[in-house]
Amino acid sequence: MRKLSGRKSRNITREKWLIVAFCAPAILHLVVFWAGIQWNSIVMTFTNVLTGEIGFDNFKWAIEALTMATGVDMPLAFKNTMIFFLMNALLIPACMFIAYLLFRKVVGHKFIRMALYLPGAIGGIMVALLYKKFMASDGWLFHQLQQMTGADTPFSMLTESGLLYVLIYDILIGVGANLLTWTSIIGRIPQDLIEYGNLEGITPAREFTTVILPLVWPNFVNMLSIQIIGMFGATGSVLVLTEGKYGTQTLSYWMYSVVLNGNVNEYNHAAALGIIFTLLTIPLYVIFRGVMKRFGTEVEY
Repeated sequence: MRKLSGRKSRNITREKWLIVAFCAPAILHLVVFWAGIQWNSIVMTFTNVLTGEIGFDNFKWAIEALTMATGVDMPLAFKNTMIFFLMNALLIPACMFIAYLLFRKVVGHKFIRMALYLPGAIGGIMVALLYKKFMASDGWLFHQLQQMTGADTPFSMLTESGLLYVLIYDILIGVGANLLTWTSIIGRIPQDLIEYGNLEGITPAREFTTVILPLVWPNFVNMLSIQIIGMFGATGSVLVLTEGKYGTQTLSYWMYSVVLNGNVNEYNHAAALGIIFTLLTIPLYVIFRGVMKRFGTEVEY
């Protein structure tokens, strides 16, 4: 083999150092902000915050907290978390179907598109403020309902049904974002396939199930997989709307409040819950991906 010339050898060396320079910040970020934090969380999980002894006391507390009220109503927080997770998961197929209707240019599709996109075009905090004002007990909506029903006292959805109050807001906000994704996905489907189906005289229902759904199936599975990964972190807009009050507490908001309030004695408990949820999420994700792949394959178009 011929030896590399001095100039070419220097160029290769510079290229290697350039690669190292580009990768170094990412590697440092990974080591400090992921590996370091994960290791610290694992140590905290097995450490008794009062005695400093290594054991499974935090796991025992976590299991007891999830099955009964221990300080915070953890069963309620777990139930609310699952409700938000199901809502986010159901929004995906619902928005996929709405996007298909828009793709078919149903009557009023332009107005529907504008109405569903509009909340997403406004800043999140601004939308939350407008929503809170609109849904207030002295707001226009419940004022009209009070006049229609003849009730003596105004109805407050926030205090009477705080969870439904947050869910309605999350649906209004979530539809626009999901719909934007699905319209772009369905919009990439070749028009030749649609025109061929029209020539064959297939119905819109059959077109959706036999043409559209198989083509977008990988995207559908990926979007649901993301929801599975974040199952125990689903929290909705609790922070900006209720701050965990009115029966809207969730697991992730409880962990956030622990860190925000500096409850050092609860750090280890929160770490134990995080480990438990991670260990539960991994097999659920693997099983879900395995099952869903049986119903469809990767399609290139």
